[in-house]
Amino acid sequence: MNNNRGVALALALMSMMLITTLSAAFVMTAVREKNMADISVRSAKAMYAAEAGANAGLLGLSNLINVFMLNTVNATNPSVVAANATTYANTNNGLGLLMTYVRNNGAALLSQVGSEAQYIGANAVTDNGITWYVLKIKQKSNPSSPTPNVWDFPYLYKIEAVGVNGSQLRVVRLNGDFTVRVQKDNFARYALFTNSQNMPDGTNVWFTGSARFAGPLFTNGQYNFAYNPSGTFTDTVKQSALQARFYNNGSALLADADANGSRDVPSFAAGFSRGVTAIAMPTTSDETSVANEAAGGMTYSSTGIYVPLTGSTLKGGVYVYGDAAVNLSLDASNRQVITITQTGGSKTITLDRSTNQTLVNASGVTTAYSGLPDGLNNGGTLVYVRGNVTALSGTVQGDNQMTISTRNDIVINNNLRYEHYTPASGVLGNASYVPPSAEGFDNLLGLVSWQGNARIASTAPNNMDVHATVMAKQGIFTVDNYNSGSPKGVATVLGGVITNNYGAFGTFTSSTGAISTGYSRNFNYDTRMQAAMSPPYFPTMNTFIAFTDDIADKLTWQQGGF
Repeated sequence: MNNNRGVALALALMSMMLITTLSAAFVMTAVREKNMADISVRSAKAMYAAEAGANAGLLGLSNLINVFMLNTVNATNPSVVAANATTYANTNNGLGLLMTYVRNNGAALLSQVGSEAQYIGANAVTDNGITWYVLKIKQKSNPSSPTPNVWDFPYLYKIEAVGVNGSQLRVVRLNGDFTVRVQKDNFARYALFTNSQNMPDGTNVWFTGSARFAGPLFTNGQYNFAYNPSGTFTDTVKQSALQARFYNNGSALLADADANGSRDVPSFAAGFSRGVTAIAMPTTSDETSVANEAAGGMTYSSTGIYVPLTGSTLKGGVYVYGDAAVNLSLDASNRQVITITQTGGSKTITLDRSTNQTLVNASGVTTAYSGLPDGLNNGGTLVYVRGNVTALSGTVQGDNQMTISTRNDIVINNNLRYEHYTPASGVLGNASYVPPSAEGFDNLLGLVSWQGNARIASTAPNNMDVHATVMAKQGIFTVDNYNSGSPKGVATVLGGVITNNYGAFGTFTSSTGAISTGYSRNFNYDTRMQAAMSPPYFPTMNTFIAFTDDIADKLTWQQGGF
């Protein structure tokens, strides 16, 4: 019996030891697995933090160029910018451009290390850990100047972003390229620009509740506001004069104010700046330059429709001597067709971009020429009319960017639309209304009258569409017989308007501000102009800008640890 008790005790002790050993092994395994799980979680979070750092690096690079460099260039004397850009381009010194102009309030943001410019992003605490990045930029190839007052500087960049979570550290390396373009600023950037906010005879043109502007406004004069509301403005509004004019129930007054009590109350979403430095309109030499681009350097002195050639190759744009009607259309192959008609005949000009050919039909005979009517500098489709465009309407083909420039008037007699655009949705005037947009599309149109007016014909349809950036350097953009007949609905502009004086589109009832004749305005800014996009050969300002829009076009990602 004693022996049995001893065996039982030994078995019990052995069982306890086995259970303890197994328990310890289980606990150790659980701890090890938890540690491995923690490491895996921390490693994943560190990778997320590193990826966040890489995206922050992309945003940082965009800000360095499109904010800080742009601001520095804008604040520098234009002649100095032009001289520096020319020197850096001629000496193939793209890095010098960055070191000179990527600044914040005068302080350099980049440091030069050998043939690279470097920028270190500040540490940031995220939900996944701590992240920071190092940005390195070097010249990709030699700078170039594709057209006068335009310089392109190509660069390569590398972003090395680090994410840390606990003991885990992960790295994301990002490579790509971009091009900085330095060029003269362009009037196309404005939704509305005027030298004077009055009609040519001095009559005030009032912003009322029917006026809605999406995009920046500027006048070298002063704005006129009537009623509550007296216009809705979603972007910056600037004027050179210190005081604005308010209707004040018919007893107009001037005031350095955003509103006139509760009587005349504009709605400014981005502020109303007064006393801003005036901006000079382009000079007559600019018209001469555009005419020469269209004429291919040749001289024409008799009525006709000319497509300048060297042998069988185009060397300019389309040059029209005398008045003409212009219609834009698409053929069965979705090619841009420009039909120009004069009293003595017409020509149909078809742009075949797939074959880089232009087909010209005159008197029923079609001839194919090499090249496109893109001007001497190949800036884009250019039509110059040494006279009046007596009628203009039609569709701008989806791949076509063009400018129709004329010495005298441009008369728009029917809808003028882009092939590709996003139509408006909702009801105009309601909070849910979404304006039309050409964002993400390539078709683009500029209309320039150098010495005349841009006019919507009295025969144009109700609820008129004009997809273009319109300039009347010495005149106005107006509606013929705007003060007679019945209301014609809404004139919707997708683009911008730049004029010497302000042209009337309609008249309003003095007691309510409702439109009584002509059109109410629905001017919608073409947001593509914010990235310095502009119609070819469109007039420029004396100031310069610098920008890039291709940072994220071609990226190479690499993930890992040290």
